[in-house]
Amino acid sequence: MSSEIHVVAIITPVAGKEPRLREVLQSLAENVQKNEPGVLKYHFFEQYNSASGTNVFVVEEMYKDEEAAAAHGSSDHFVEAKKVLGGEGLLAAPLDVKMIKPVFGFSSR
Repeated sequence: MSSEIHVVAIITPVAGKEPRLREVLQSLAENVQKNEPGVLKYHFFEQYNSASGTNVFVVEEMYKDEEAAAAHGSSDHFVEAKKVLGGEGLLAAPLDVKMIKPVFGFSSR
């Protein structure tokens, strides 16, 4: 059994603040890539609903183990990003973080 930790996070921006949120998230992703070797995947996606004009960001995360996941959550850049998200009122809803586990299927060929 793998010790990898899989996470999906849903981030809902306040309407009109998507560009600033995108900046904060991109900076966070760059810091994670540079400074956290235990993070195996940190991939952002954006869902956009043109009918309602709303969007959400979806993050796929994979950590080498529980220690790497814990280190990410307490890293300076993650803590700072959370402060900015709250301080600048960028979120329309609380972060929705789900710990998940693979059940079947494949990720590459």
